[in-house]
Amino acid sequence: MLRNSFSTMSMRREEYQARIGFALFIASLTMFFLAGLVGFIAIGFFPKVLAIPFSGIPWPLTVGTLFMLGVSFTLHQAVVSVRRERQIQLRNWLWASVAVSIVFILCQTVGLSVLLESIQTVNRQDQLQPQFGVAFFLVFVHGLHVVGGMIFLGWIIYHAYHHRYDHESHWGVDLCAIYWHFLDVVWILMLGTFIATSQF
Repeated sequence: MLRNSFSTMSMRREEYQARIGFALFIASLTMFFLAGLVGFIAIGFFPKVLAIPFSGIPWPLTVGTLFMLGVSFTLHQAVVSVRRERQIQLRNWLWASVAVSIVFILCQTVGLSVLLESIQTVNRQDQLQPQFGVAFFLVFVHGLHVVGGMIFLGWIIYHAYHHRYDHESHWGVDLCAIYWHFLDVVWILMLGTFIATSQF
């Protein structure tokens, strides 16, 4: 019994350290994306540098937002399932998250190709438009973090099939869901900034 209590203490310490490290990681990503958005907005207020205004968001990126929200929903359901000790539902919701995230990546890839085409068109017209470049960079970096989130999902699925999660210990699933919720918020904030800037 004493041995079990030491094991529990060790697990709690590991969970605490993981949550602290994860919070610092999210904080650093937040600062990075906010700095990028501030740069995007600042460039829009310099008409001498910007020959023509940012024309808006490619439609695949807008459609992709629905799938980004879908991943947050499916992962929320996965957390609910593991808290209720429903292992089969947990695994099903995790696989659903993978499927929806793949569709989002496809939408993001098409949207990036449209943005790249816009940049090339502007360059051929000898019209300097830095906002397109900043928007492309932010969407691309967000996409890299989505790929990272899919790897995280794969790791969670692996452990789910090895029965590492139950109603008492499921912090890995929690952190994965929080990470995707964060990506969701960043994505919506980015698109909102793009839309607002295109109206100026």
